[in-house]
Amino acid sequence: MFRRNKIQQWIAEGEGPTLDFKKNITSAPKIARSIVAFANSRGGKIVVGVEDTGRIVGIDLAEEQYQLETAAKQYCYPAIELELEPYESNGKTLLIAHVPESTRKPHYALDLKGINKIYVRIADKCVEPTTLIEQVLISGDLNNLQRQNSAYNQVKNELAAYLQQKKQVSIADYAQLKKCTERSARRTLIDLLFEGFLSPIDEQTFAVGKIQ
Repeated sequence: MFRRNKIQQWIAEGEGPTLDFKKNITSAPKIARSIVAFANSRGGKIVVGVEDTGRIVGIDLAEEQYQLETAAKQYCYPAIELELEPYESNGKTLLIAHVPESTRKPHYALDLKGINKIYVRIADKCVEPTTLIEQVLISGDLNNLQRQNSAYNQVKNELAAYLQQKKQVSIADYAQLKKCTERSARRTLIDLLFEGFLSPIDEQTFAVGKIQ
C-alpha cells in the first residue's frame, strides 16, 4: 500500500528534477542520456510503464530491464550502477530505475556512432549543459555536495528574498552576498539550477526558476 500511494504521489506531482516517466524504453543509447543526466545532477528515478500524462500502461519487464541495464553499462561512461525495482499496479507491471547521484561526475552518454556527450537534469528536462556547467562538472566541483535540509533551506530562503528585490543574481553578486569564493558561489547556483529553483539568463546570471 505504501508503494502504491507513493507511485500515485509521484504521478500527481509530475515530472521534475528527480523524476521522469517513460512509456517504454525504445533505445538503450537514448535512455542513457536520461541516466547520465540524473547521475550528473541530483540523482533521480525513471519510472517505466507510465506515460508523460501519468497514465499507467505497463511494460514487458524483461525487455525494459535489459534495455536499462544495457544503457547503464554500455552507453554510459563511466558505467552507472542502477537499482531496478519492479512494481505491480492494478495488474500492470512498472519498473522503477533508481539512478544515484554520482560522486564521479561527469558521466557521458555514448550514441551509436561512438560520440559521447554530457547531459544534466534541469528542472524536468534532460539537456546538454552550457559551457560553464560542463567546465564545473569536469573540474569535479559538483561531486560530493552536502545538502543538509535546514542549512539548504536557509540558503534558498535568503536567495529568494534577494531575488524579490534584485530580480536576478550573478555569480559575482552571490559570492559577495555570501562572502564566499566565486567557485563556491558557482557551485551553489548551478545546484539550485538543477533543482529548478533558478533559471539561467546567461552563463553568469540567474533568475527565479519555475520550481519553488
